[in-house]
Amino acid sequence: MSAANRRSTAHGPLQGGPESGMGQARMVWHRWTRTLGLLCTLGACSHTTSTPAPPPPLSGPPVEAAVATPDPYHSAPRDTVELPVYKGWQQFMLHCSRCHGEEAQATSFAPSLVMGLRPEGDVPDRERFITTLRDGRPKEGMPSATTMGLDSAYFDGLYQYLKGRSDGRLHSGRPARRGI
Repeated sequence: MSAANRRSTAHGPLQGGPESGMGQARMVWHRWTRTLGLLCTLGACSHTTSTPAPPPPLSGPPVEAAVATPDPYHSAPRDTVELPVYKGWQQFMLHCSRCHGEEAQATSFAPSLVMGLRPEGDVPDRERFITTLRDGRPKEGMPSATTMGLDSAYFDGLYQYLKGRSDGRLHSGRPARRGI
């Protein structure tokens, strides 16, 4: 007599053991699920070898495929800009927005660039803007553009984008790119 049988006869059937009704049900269940899995696998294999039925013919006038669906998370661009200005916006979002905010309106630790580029602001002209980018403002915590990884080829487009925002010619948000 095996050890499991000795224990089951001395203390009744083992709970969940092969002698109990529960053990029998588990064995049947496992066999059934394995068989079902095998059948599904075989069915899936045979299904992939068959050729799909052609789609039903369309009736009525053709429907335009390019129907724009509204994006609930991003508003449609309100401005269309030339490529250098668009690249300037991209560089702003990549390098500057983390401190100055996505709308360039300031954060708790960096000033508003929209206000700073106005005639009465800290950076009223292009030359001072380029100098600030090139040298940074180490005393205020702003690194130079090269330290941040901003290429000087984008300085003019970045200035045009921010100056357009400052003058009210460009709206906040992502602009559309002209001449794609």
